[in-house]
Amino acid sequence: MNGKVAWHYAALIGAATLIAGCGPDTPERGAAAAPRPADSPLSRADESPLARNDAGQPPAAASRDPGAATIRPPTTATSPAAPGGAAPPAETPRLIARAEVHPIGDATARGIVEFQTAAGGDGPLTIHVVLMGIDAGPHGFHIHSGTDCAAPGAHLNPQSAPHGAANAGSAARHLGDLGNITADASGVVEEMLRDAQLGGDLTFLGKVVVVHKGQDDLSTQPGGDSGDPIACGVIEPAGEDVISRSGDANRGV
Repeated sequence: MNGKVAWHYAALIGAATLIAGCGPDTPERGAAAAPRPADSPLSRADESPLARNDAGQPPAAASRDPGAATIRPPTTATSPAAPGGAAPPAETPRLIARAEVHPIGDATARGIVEFQTAAGGDGPLTIHVVLMGIDAGPHGFHIHSGTDCAAPGAHLNPQSAPHGAANAGSAARHLGDLGNITADASGVVEEMLRDAQLGGDLTFLGKVVVVHKGQDDLSTQPGGDSGDPIACGVIEPAGEDVISRSGDANRGV
């Protein structure tokens, strides 16, 4: 074989050797650099959490893998209005009137009577009575039609109804009939009364509240046989809107 043919065969052998070196790894070469197992945590450490994992699981399943990056949902505070949330704060009753009660004659009874309505203005009126210096036991407690404790007048009675108990219907009691309050052994009264008749009527504003010496029997006409007045106070409206409305009521509007 001449020199040109020998050189040609040498070039073919070198090319074949180069192609063989770029082929698949032999077992010996694979032992030196083994591929990472598909389930190895390290194999996923640099994967995007949105990519499908090696086992074909969707991203949500991949995020549960102990070695995968964890995506935590944003934390939000529970709204008070949401089910299971904190209840909204209760509405505060609204003070609409107050009477400073003073003794009459030789009596020693005195204190405060406050008239409150629900925040929305609906429902029964709440009457908070705090008095002292009263003989122990029950005492008639009424709103009278007078506007001055020097002349308290008769029970407030715009419906011309008979005298009756505080829980009677509007046709069976005076508007001013509030029943009895009871003093303890130390002469103190602290009671909360609820009256549906006064709840929607402002005609009692500017009138007087009277405490009587004896117990109201809730039936004797015209005043329950509860004896002489021992304490009295003018019912003064409280709050600008109530003061305005009381002025309208007194003018017959």
